[in-house]
Amino acid sequence: MIDPMANIDPAAPAGPEMDAAGGGDGNQEVFDTNAYRSNFRKMDKIRSFMGIASGCVAGVCGLTSLSGLVCFLVLHITVNLSLLAFKMKFDLHSYSRESMFAFLTADLQKCAMSFMLFWTLFFGLVYLF
Repeated sequence: MIDPMANIDPAAPAGPEMDAAGGGDGNQEVFDTNAYRSNFRKMDKIRSFMGIASGCVAGVCGLTSLSGLVCFLVLHITVNLSLLAFKMKFDLHSYSRESMFAFLTADLQKCAMSFMLFWTLFFGLVYLF
């Protein structure tokens, strides 16, 4: 996690205090592991809730087979893009060292399990009973 609040510009030349801090190349990067863990936990909660909520939606709507899978993938990508747009202001590098693909597909398997559980539960409750 690179801390955007540190006000360190990697393009700026390093001053004497930066050189003394260890690294005269001017590319100072602040990585706060506590902030990274906190952000990761928050994103994990949002993605887990998304898996549950989208499973409920797919079950109530009566989606079966590939239409349910497509529903999950579309909603998963939509939630991740929403996180990127509204919380990160499309500046992924400031908050994570992941690639865009890794960010968009993060927690896919875990969310898919929650989705499957609630999809089958709500489909059974609405259409079978």
